[in-house]
Amino acid sequence: MGKQKVQTARAERRRKNRTGEAAAEKLSRWDKRENLREKRGKPKYTLADCMRFGMIANILFVVFILICLIYYYTIGIKGKYSIPFEVVAYTIESVAFVLFTISAVWIDRLVRARRGMKFLLIFYIIVEVMLMLLEFNFVPFVEYPGVSLPLMLLHVIFSAGVSFSMLMLDPQSKRMQIIVTITTTIILAGMFLGLAGYRIYASVLLNAIAFIFFFTATYRQLLEEEISVDCYGDRAGETAFSSTMFADTPTMIEVPESEKPQTLAQKAKHVVNKLTPADEKIVLTDDDEEFEYEFGADADDEDGEDA
Repeated sequence: MGKQKVQTARAERRRKNRTGEAAAEKLSRWDKRENLREKRGKPKYTLADCMRFGMIANILFVVFILICLIYYYTIGIKGKYSIPFEVVAYTIESVAFVLFTISAVWIDRLVRARRGMKFLLIFYIIVEVMLMLLEFNFVPFVEYPGVSLPLMLLHVIFSAGVSFSMLMLDPQSKRMQIIVTITTTIILAGMFLGLAGYRIYASVLLNAIAFIFFFTATYRQLLEEEISVDCYGDRAGETAFSSTMFADTPTMIEVPESEKPQTLAQKAKHVVNKLTPADEKIVLTDDDEEFEYEFGADADDEDGEDA
């Protein structure tokens, strides 16, 4: 009985090794999740949708902060309150956070690998939510120093790191490098706001402006196909190679001119050549005809031909 169990276990191990199940069991939790998403195929939403949601979310952040500034410098400074004004402001803020979260989650579910970038982006949203709650005293049991230079610098450096991690989308693209560089520079400018004595909320506003630029520029580049990001469900271009070297009659197949990719300048030149009448080509068969074409025929030769 014991010998039969050992043989059964051995046969099961061999079956798993043969079918690849044993290798799958050794995969980490992250790799298993990656394989599962790969099997599900391409989602209905695209990376451009993620960028559009992120852009709208940060625009709403800017609108919310501007509304707050107007409120506190007009109504709040007099010690009064306006419930409709606050309802509108906090509704805009909530919608902004929802859209930003959807954008980050979709990027996580859509883009392959890039674990560090995904983690930092989601953690950034959590940090911004906490700062919003602390700024408006929604966490009464926590003492929040709104005008703290060390906290401001820490927030700016962290936000710049999140921005720099977005380069992982397409690190080889020059356009992506320029977009990330400009975004990170705008965020780092928040240090000067801290030195000037502004609250941390000023850095949040500057971050929103920087990410509006990032999501808008990246969205445009994706539409124009200037940057390429590998996503789940995408299939790499496959090239089929065939050879007639060992065939009975080796042949060389030339790709027709119509199938060859052409640039815009080549297409324009082709159209101009079609519209321009071509010069008549004269083919000279021997040296005598070439001489007569250049210097003309002798009168004797013409009389001989007439005779």
